[in-house]
Amino acid sequence: MATKTVADEVPFFDLCTLLERISQASGKEKKKKIYSDFLSSWRTAHFKLYGKSSTEDSFFSAMRLLLPQMDKERLAYGMKETALAKYYIDILSISKESPAAQKLMNYRAPAAAKQDAGDFASVAFFVLRTRCPEKGTLSIADVNECLDNIAMANSQRKRDDVRNNLRKLLRNTCAMEQKWLIRMIMKELKVGLSENSIFSVFHPDASDLFNVSSSLSKVCSDLMDPDVRLNETSIELFVPFRPMLAERCPLQQVEKLMNHEMFYIECKADGDRMQLHKDGNKYMYFSRSSKEYTSSFGATPDEGSFTPFIVNVFSSQVQSAILDGEMVGYDMENDCYVPRGENIDVKAVGRTSAIIQQCYMVFDILMLNGKKLANHSLHERLGYLKQVFTPIPGRIMVVKQRQATSKKDVLDSLNEAIDTREEGIIIKNPISTYKPDQRKGSGWFKIKPEYVDSLSDQLDLLIIGGYFGVGRRGGLISHFLLGVAVPPENPSEHPKVFQSFCKVGSGYTIAELKELGEKLKPYWKPMNPKKLPPYFQLMSEKPDLWIEPIHSKIVQIKAAEIVPSTDKFKCNCTLRYPRVELVREDKYWYECMDLDELDQLKSIAEGRLAYQHADETSETLMFGPSKKRQKANIRPETVCTIAPQFRTADISDVSQVFSGKEFCVVSGPKHNPKASVEKRIVENGGTFVQNPGMETFCVITDRKTIRARNIISQNIYDVVKVDWLLDSLAAGRCLEWQPNQVIHSSPKTAEVFAKEYDKYGDSYTKDIDNPVALKAIFDKINNEDDLVSTATQKEICDVEMRYFPDESPLGLFRRCRAYFDWYRQVDNDATRIRDSPLDLIGLNFRYYGGTISSILDRHVTHIVFDPSDLSRMQKLRKLDKNRKLLRHFVGSEWVTASIDAASQLSERNYEPLMPRDNSSDSEY
Repeated sequence: MATKTVADEVPFFDLCTLLERISQASGKEKKKKIYSDFLSSWRTAHFKLYGKSSTEDSFFSAMRLLLPQMDKERLAYGMKETALAKYYIDILSISKESPAAQKLMNYRAPAAAKQDAGDFASVAFFVLRTRCPEKGTLSIADVNECLDNIAMANSQRKRDDVRNNLRKLLRNTCAMEQKWLIRMIMKELKVGLSENSIFSVFHPDASDLFNVSSSLSKVCSDLMDPDVRLNETSIELFVPFRPMLAERCPLQQVEKLMNHEMFYIECKADGDRMQLHKDGNKYMYFSRSSKEYTSSFGATPDEGSFTPFIVNVFSSQVQSAILDGEMVGYDMENDCYVPRGENIDVKAVGRTSAIIQQCYMVFDILMLNGKKLANHSLHERLGYLKQVFTPIPGRIMVVKQRQATSKKDVLDSLNEAIDTREEGIIIKNPISTYKPDQRKGSGWFKIKPEYVDSLSDQLDLLIIGGYFGVGRRGGLISHFLLGVAVPPENPSEHPKVFQSFCKVGSGYTIAELKELGEKLKPYWKPMNPKKLPPYFQLMSEKPDLWIEPIHSKIVQIKAAEIVPSTDKFKCNCTLRYPRVELVREDKYWYECMDLDELDQLKSIAEGRLAYQHADETSETLMFGPSKKRQKANIRPETVCTIAPQFRTADISDVSQVFSGKEFCVVSGPKHNPKASVEKRIVENGGTFVQNPGMETFCVITDRKTIRARNIISQNIYDVVKVDWLLDSLAAGRCLEWQPNQVIHSSPKTAEVFAKEYDKYGDSYTKDIDNPVALKAIFDKINNEDDLVSTATQKEICDVEMRYFPDESPLGLFRRCRAYFDWYRQVDNDATRIRDSPLDLIGLNFRYYGGTISSILDRHVTHIVFDPSDLSRMQKLRKLDKNRKLLRHFVGSEWVTASIDAASQLSERNYEPLMPRDNSSDSEY
């Protein structure tokens, strides 16, 4: 008979009650105290069973439920919220059309529950509270056994066993227990207590030990007694640990960070971080997340896709070793590395490809013949590494290191990495020791080309779909499906169809996400997977909601590279690591990237979006200020007082701009808060009240706050933007309201506006001399629901020629779309020429009505060259060879001469002569 454990005695209900109390407690210390009391009672029960010195049993059964996201010993459950909802509907025999089933399946929708939209566990609690017993009967050990069975059944694809264990849990736990059980399965408890806090209460050294072992069971068994300190967190053979990481580095601070001493620069390989543990003829492999891949690579010299090729490379004096490095794919045919972005699974290439093989790039050693080296300097460790094995090119190699002393050395190495399509570079301090799972202050720094704005192409993509958020983003549209336009057959028309390209969910703060969500909220429509909108072409990736293009927004996206994706997105490619840079308010929906531009971008640098060289002027974003503001080190003492928005104004000197008028100020902008606006009203002869009444002239606000919305709902008062009041003060008189300044008009004012202004806010009788007001009118016109097109370049040109044939020379190049060749051909690469003579020519061309294209698309009519550099002319002519309508190839003097003549001259007289090719193998 098995020995009883504490976990057999403690009801699962007690653990869930603990979590409920922790989640409801206010303050970190109160939460930790509740957990500490529970832990003490557990240890007391353990002492009664085994005695204090015994290491039998441990807190592991409870710890793995308190920190489910850290539990590496249990297999994956293989289910997310939707799959679990289907199991619950099936087990409880709930009709799929019932409100309960719909709540479970559509838990992200704000209407799923009265609160906690987006949190499946909370929604499930409301559904299950009338369908489960009042109190559960299972112990912590029982629940762990069921969860182990579910994980095992999932790995063996036994759906019936998964269902049977879920049924047992449902029938023997209450709704409150189910809520916490679901969060354990989803591996996100949401109690407001971090893993570091849970570890620190358990034992002072628990966090350190877990960082090097990644094992909760080891932490719980080795640190049972809180009074016994762990003298040294050690790296052990055949035990995975989290590797040391590199932090982002400000280029301008490299020399200072390295104390103006020599440092190492390595190329950053684009593969999978991997530890190799060797003891005699036994081998084990662990990933960065401590997942074991020994079965793939081989545990002995006779098995696996990698080990048989390296058994003879080790020195005869090496018995045991732990190596740290990167496992990459190596193309034997082309003698180069294969980027991970090319959908290559390096763990399986030995079985799936005859051309690509596995190659282990070693950059550190942490143990040699039982001697631990983590506390030795990097310089010393590299000395040991040279003695361990003989490198085999393309199979196992030591990462090349370059000694450097200056920022220029870093720039040169970064440009070399860009040229060879590497992921970036790593900078290492020679005296740094190896600190597992540390990034900050480790002495290792990374620089990638995509960190630098000027080196990376950015893509303007259209939002075509949205996804409901979960957790902190519950109730919001947190992710977006982005698309590119299919070019219309008629170039003068706007695109009508868009293909799905990528999904993005990062790069913006919660505040920015809410602001974008407010703009798009009125236009979202539910997605029916069986009936797709006519505007979009999708593949397997389908959003929860969709939006008509005319109501959508363009977002500027930054990413590492374009990679293949044949099943999820219609473009047959997508972006690797995409993030939103900004919302392009200056662009209309139809100005997003199209398929032609995407194809050209893919061909420029084999999909890499950062391919231009860096120099010392490239540092603007290379590690510029973070979006997140740094917290002040010292918090100044402040006197407790009334919040600014509730203070009355301090009134003194007065003028008469608002004489006899009463205002109610709801809110003001940051630079003119509520109290400041009220003070300025009184200073200029007006009065203010805190609540509008019969004598109130208008309500002033800078945005639609909740209070402003309540006032608007009464439909009594004029609600006016604070900008009007500030404009009146600047003009020295009380100005008349313009429609664009009124957020909500009373019935009387609406009647006046209807007589004096059209539906766009344009006056029938008065000229507009305010650029802001004019722009607001144009914005309303452009946002009309029935708007399908705007004036084309040809239409603008026709109007100019019809009405201004002599007076307007500024439309000289209106029909021309030109590509200016600002590049020079150097070793098969096109390099942008700084301060090119074409810069001024291009400005003049645009001034006289021409359009400049940054890419060579199908609408380009002219290609303009600097006569002193025709190195790329032959290459561009080859691209033009198969076009039905050939482009004009002209020298820059054609633009200048046409402007001087005030007429578009014949291109034939300004065509550059083809440069003579004197070599048999010249490069283009």
